[in-house]
Amino acid sequence: MIGRVRGPLVYKGIDEVMVEAGGVGYRLQVSTTTGDKLPALDEEVVLWVTTKLRDDAIQLYGFFERREQNMFLCLLKVNGVGPKLAFAIISGGDLSQLERQLVNQEVDELAKLPGVGKKLSRRLVLELGELLKKELGELVSFDLVGQPGGGQGAASILAHELMEALQALGYRSSEVETITARVLREHPGLEVGKLLKLVLQELHRG
Repeated sequence: MIGRVRGPLVYKGIDEVMVEAGGVGYRLQVSTTTGDKLPALDEEVVLWVTTKLRDDAIQLYGFFERREQNMFLCLLKVNGVGPKLAFAIISGGDLSQLERQLVNQEVDELAKLPGVGKKLSRRLVLELGELLKKELGELVSFDLVGQPGGGQGAASILAHELMEALQALGYRSSEVETITARVLREHPGLEVGKLLKLVLQELHRG
């Protein structure tokens, strides 16, 4: 299975792109969320890939961030949600907001997303609420509360940037999420570079 592609972006459509890697052009379906983050044509891009086999074709779905890919896979676990609807839900708003709505069981807000409605929103909450709590771990509580002054969205983005930086250094989420959440709570307002240094100090001290 194809897990990731890196290469120049040779085509960019509304919901489809083509990336050339190793002399092969890979055609991938993408959400609006990923599409808005893509570089200009002929510039290099790295996309995480989910491969789905159908009776008549192999379909590739591309994601700019692993976090979006994980949400896509979670949504596909829900009965009645296919790739097209999953992309519509992801593209309907901020990803951090979607996570909070699922975890907090905000049925009415979820029902406003494209193609969802009340019946499916209840199913999403029922099947994904607890699952997301477990997968997101202790950072969920930080994301839900946010920072003083109501900077909830900024706090969530900061938390995920910090986790991505730690994962790039080779740390697993399960190893660092407790310390990361504590550092974020104790040092509101710091930029990600300084927060990363504090987390690494805590890890080395332990």
